[in-house]
Amino acid sequence: MSDLGGRPCQLTVCRGCCCGRKKKVPGVDHKAQLARLSAIDDRSGRTVPVRTSKCLGICFQGNVVVVQPSQAGRAAGGRPVWLGEITDEALVEAIDDWIFRGGPGLAPLPDVLADHVTSKDAKKPKKRKKPKNSKNAKKERRKAREKAERKAAKKAAKAARKAREAKGKKKGSGKKKAGKGGKKNR
Repeated sequence: MSDLGGRPCQLTVCRGCCCGRKKKVPGVDHKAQLARLSAIDDRSGRTVPVRTSKCLGICFQGNVVVVQPSQAGRAAGGRPVWLGEITDEALVEAIDDWIFRGGPGLAPLPDVLADHVTSKDAKKPKKRKKPKNSKNAKKERRKAREKAERKAAKKAAKAARKAREAKGKKKGSGKKKAGKGGKKNR
């Protein structure tokens, strides 16, 4: 496997609106990272071509690097691998080692890169809204409060009705007993 033949692996590095910018990804020397990626050689000593892209469309994953398989890797079933959040020198070193071993289709993905695999169709994760501030939660709380108020009003009305009935029975039962008792005694 010393001579892979054909086209070597290729890298596409996002360096547009978000990736490669200190404002978006602080604490990374983006120029040095691009230079390091551009210096990668494969096993046969060929320099891996590096293309820069203005935007690969998954800005929330910055810095994004796409590793294209070599011709031999493609023939072996390798497909492009999208890697996001490549912000550490150790990750760039892992990409270098992987390409040296053959890259996509010829060598397994290093474990350190497994958590960085993404895709061109990746969707930005939605931020979880706090239930107490969301419109649906406010609606649900209002409905629950109204239901509780209706239940409490119904319970109060029932209690008042029972109290009236009990009061009416006491007054009515006393009159009836007195009336019945008065008739019998006479």
